Parts: sequence; structure tokens; C-alpha cells
Amino acid sequence: MIDTMFVGLSGLRTFQKGLSNIGNNVANLNTPGFKRTSLQFTDMMYQYDMQGGNGGQHGVGVKIGSTVTDFSSGELQSSANPLDVSVDGAGFLVSKNGNQIHYSRVGQFELDLDGALISRQDKSRIQMLGPNKTLQDFSLGALRSQAAKTTTTIKFADNLSTGATNSSVETTVFDKDGVARQLKISFTSTGSATPRSWKVEVQDKVSLSTLGSGEIRFDPDGSPSFGYNQMSIRLSTPSSGGSVVKLFFGEPGSISDTTSLSGGTSSTIRVASQDGYASGALTRLTFDQDGKAQISYSNGQTTTAGRLALAWFAQPDQQLERIGSGYYRAHPGQAAEYGAAGSGVFGKVAAGKVELSNVELSSEFSDMMITQRGYQAASQLISAANEMMQQALQMKGGR
Repeated sequence: MIDTMFVGLSGLRTFQKGLSNIGNNVANLNTPGFKRTSLQFTDMMYQYDMQGGNGGQHGVGVKIGSTVTDFSSGELQSSANPLDVSVDGAGFLVSKNGNQIHYSRVGQFELDLDGALISRQDKSRIQMLGPNKTLQDFSLGALRSQAAKTTTTIKFADNLSTGATNSSVETTVFDKDGVARQLKISFTSTGSATPRSWKVEVQDKVSLSTLGSGEIRFDPDGSPSFGYNQMSIRLSTPSSGGSVVKLFFGEPGSISDTTSLSGGTSSTIRVASQDGYASGALTRLTFDQDGKAQISYSNGQTTTAGRLALAWFAQPDQQLERIGSGYYRAHPGQAAEYGAAGSGVFGKVAAGKVELSNVELSSEFSDMMITQRGYQAASQLISAANEMMQQALQMKGGR
């Protein structure tokens, strides 16, 4: 009967731990990236005896065999922080804390004062892929700002009507000092002297000075003529000798850019593009589905930086151990396979989203009821063994 009480006690202990595990799952219902765990029960060693020449086995209770982590994906929820990312697949985000490499499904990031991408949980440095799939700290460095770019080419489009006598367009360009300059470009028909020819004059709208002039011509089919499809002007600056800007009206023989066709007394010519811009500061950082950083600047320009590193484990429940805050580390002797999102088994990156816990309340409540019944049964077992022991003692005492 003493053995029976110890068997019941082992049941109480394991069911208590089981209930504690369920409580931990429920408590982390709203913890981003949390992965639920379950306890595996196993029977304990058996005792052997000999009765009438036959071997007998008597169980001595139950114990916790192992803790299994469910690494199935949680639901992806939109986040107000553009730096938040989730992995839509089997990969893990990689960070470095000191000399320790950590793995996580929690992609809640921020930039530190040095422009490094770090975790909001433990301030560990997020890793990106370097040459030959090596790991490097993800840092923007000089990409936090963008220097101004001098305008070198202005491209035009649409039609200079043969029925019009003049037309003009305005545009903003950037000189060698990065200063925005407002230009007015006027077109005056000189078709009376040379068919389908135009005088072009470029004026600074602020100083009202003429920066340059030239002539463009068109062929009978309305396309720019060879040798007359472009011209250049110089933008002078106080600090330097200035810069040369090319006005480009299209390839000779092509009508895909600027044309000179009949269109009444008004023209539709416009500036299609100019390749300069002012200096800009970082306004937004986010990631595409391949994990590449997409940077936006206050001057309207964008650029692409590094690529997030992802890790993959064939058996994460056996190769990883929890260290808290949604992070894991590899067991000794276990190595991750590194790669990029959008390739192989790593999955894709979902920007502006946070992965929620994969805990399901209905399943946890069902397990809780079963655990509670098991605990009650083990308690009843101890009570029954205790009563039997008392009866035996009373029988012995009555002799």
C-alpha cells in the first residue's frame, strides 16, 4: 500500500507540472512569436518479483519524459511599425548578442543611434547575409542620409505642334551645390526659315538670366532630326565652375519622346524627367518579401540595402532550446543552415506584420480538464491506499 501511495504521488506531481505547462501556454496567448509546449508523460521503471515460479512486474508510477515545442506558425497580424517583420515559412530570424547567435520568430526591430538594426526585446543585433552566406550586423551606416545629385539630363516628351508659334515649360533642377534651381524653357518656332525647327532658350526664373539657347529640328515624320535632338546649358554656382545639363528630346527617327506634328495652335510638350535630386534624410525603412531593405528618403528617392539572414533547422524541437523573450539557441553540436527569404525552405518575409502566439485556447482548456481529472484520480488513489493502510493497522491492533 505504501507503493500505491508513491504511485499516486508520482501522478500528482506530473499532473501538477502538466497544469503548470498549460498555464504557461495560456499566459503567453498574446505573446508575439510564442510557441506552445506540451509535456510527454512516460511510465517509470518496474519492480520484479517471483511468485510461484512466475515473474511479476509492478509499475512504480509516472514521470515527465520530455517537453515538446510546437513550432507551427502563428497568425500574422498587421503592425503599425514598418520595421516589424514576420517569417511566412519555416525560417528563423537571426540576431547576435555579444558572441552568442540567437534565433527567433519575433521580428520587432528598431534602429539604434549608430544606424544598426536591433531587436526591441534584448537589443541584440539583427544579422544580414554577407558573402558566401556569412553573417553580418545589419547596419545602415551612411545610408541614413542621401547626398544631393546634380542634374545632368532633362528629358522631354509629347508634341511641339507645327501650328503653334511658341510654347514653354518649367522644371526644377539641382546644381552642383545641391541647390534647387527653377528653370523656364521656351520654344519659339523658326519654321519660316527652316521647316520644323525651333529655337530653345533656357532662363533662370529667379535671376531672370539666360543660361543658354540652341536649336532643335524635326524630320517630316515628326521625329527629332539627327544632330538636332539635344543641346546643353551650364548651371553656374558660386562655389564652383558649375555643371553641364543636357536637354534631350529623343532619339532620331523615334516618335516615342518629343515630336513635332500638327496639333492646332497649342503644344503639349512637357518635361518627362530630370535625374537630379536634393539631399534627403531617412524617412522609412521596410523590407520586401525577399528580406531586402527598402529605404525611402525625404527627397522622394528610394534605395535597396542589405538582406535579412534566415536560419533553418530540420528538427527545431530537438536542435533548439529556449532562452526567453522569444529567442532560442542551438544545442551544442547543432548548426543552422543560413539563407535568404524567398529561396528553398526558408519562407518569405512579411513586412509590417507580427507573428502571434500559436496557442489555441480550446485545445488548452481540453487538456486542462483532462489534467484536472487525472489529478483528482491520483488524489483518490492516495486516499484509498491510506484507508486500506488504516484498516490493516486497526486489524493488527485488535489482536
